[in-house]
Amino acid sequence: MNGTQRSISNSRSATQLCAAIGAVAAAVALLAFAPAAKADTYGHTMAIGVFGGYNVASDIYNGTNSVGSSQASLELKNGFMWGGRLTKFTSDYSAAEFSYTRNGSDLNVKNFSGVLPPGFDAGKITADQYDLNFLISQPAPNPKMWPYFVLGFGWTITHPEINPPTSASAVHPEDKSLFAFNFGLGTLVEMNPKMGVRLDARWRVTDTAITTSSGVYCDFYGYCWGYSSDWYNSGEFTAGIEYKIGK
Repeated sequence: MNGTQRSISNSRSATQLCAAIGAVAAAVALLAFAPAAKADTYGHTMAIGVFGGYNVASDIYNGTNSVGSSQASLELKNGFMWGGRLTKFTSDYSAAEFSYTRNGSDLNVKNFSGVLPPGFDAGKITADQYDLNFLISQPAPNPKMWPYFVLGFGWTITHPEINPPTSASAVHPEDKSLFAFNFGLGTLVEMNPKMGVRLDARWRVTDTAITTSSGVYCDFYGYCWGYSSDWYNSGEFTAGIEYKIGK
């Protein structure tokens, strides 16, 4: 990609990053001040879970034929996400899991040189995220809590739908399968021997370094767009229910 396509993160992205870091710090503080005890009930069991949450998004596309400060961009709005996990606890304090997440965000146009109708709907991007995650815990002060650090790798399949500012049909840029990794903190809180609540905060990085001749797609005005950076960053905050299989 050229220099125009690799724009630096704007102030909105920085604010969202600070919010994500703050939420993770709050989770760590919650664990640190739990009552004293010991947890040892997860070794060699499995769990299935479902979750929902909030995706903290940032700019995804930049106009490739923009100039200077007038560069147009398509930003992703924060949106809802949901999915499921299958977790295998390899010991009392480690686990591996496969997860699927459905993520959706509406698009918003910024600094566009054309004329947009009032209340214009720019479209949306939905994504299917598949991850293999590795969780590491340690003895917790509260026997009902299993705090963890998570690191995961996988791929994200994007499904963009872009609306032109006319009555013309929506533009569907090609779906892409993109490498992604994530990291974060979380905890499992046991409700009874079989059921638990899981809280999770992560930062996700998706590889968007795709070489194209004229951008990812071109809009109604012949205005072409490319990914705004080689790495797309987003925050994820989820809560869910886990069901333990085994002892």
